[in-house]
Amino acid sequence: MIITIDGPVASGKSTLARLIAEKRGFFYINSGILFRALAYVLTEKCLIPIEQLVTLNHDQILACLDISQLQYHYDHGKESVLYDGENLTWHLKTPEVDHMASLIGTNPDVREILMRIERQLAREHDVVIDGRDTGSVVFPEAELKIYLTASSEVRAKRWQHDQAAKGNKVSLSDALKEINSRDERDKTRLVAPLVKPEGAVLIDDSNKSVSETVSDIIDLFRNNKI
Repeated sequence: MIITIDGPVASGKSTLARLIAEKRGFFYINSGILFRALAYVLTEKCLIPIEQLVTLNHDQILACLDISQLQYHYDHGKESVLYDGENLTWHLKTPEVDHMASLIGTNPDVREILMRIERQLAREHDVVIDGRDTGSVVFPEAELKIYLTASSEVRAKRWQHDQAAKGNKVSLSDALKEINSRDERDKTRLVAPLVKPEGAVLIDDSNKSVSETVSDIIDLFRNNKI
């Protein structure tokens, strides 16, 4: 079974997906961490300049790294990414890597490579996955699709809080600029732009607690007998 949760940055997708995975006993796929991991490997291991991340093609990517060595794990409520046996997870929490992931997310060859990894994981597990195009492109056949959103101001505060938890101090005004920039890039990119997937349930959690949103999702399971 596949559950997708799409939406703009800092809408609460990852928090919700983790909780749903825990309650339903599903395998959680954090698509964002896969993009961050690939961006990190390309720039730190392959020494690809950041400005070239958008234009790298499939052959160039595979020439500098072994994609079979990029491994995603989810265990006891925590996800991790390894490359060639090295745990990269703690390297992926900086604003710089976030920015690189946003850039690389516009690259169609990158999206194709990571989509194969995500689909293989879904063949092995019941999954809940969050991202920008998981219900529209990666898993259009998903049994339950959710589009989660919130106001820009609420999302900027959440992103600021998330960065603080990672040890990164960001002003609210800078957080709002980053949110608006990411929204524009996600919605206008030529490949897999951010949209509400066909058949997805729209949830605005601007004024909802996490527990209220989780309850809404559990009700969807019950009402649809999933």
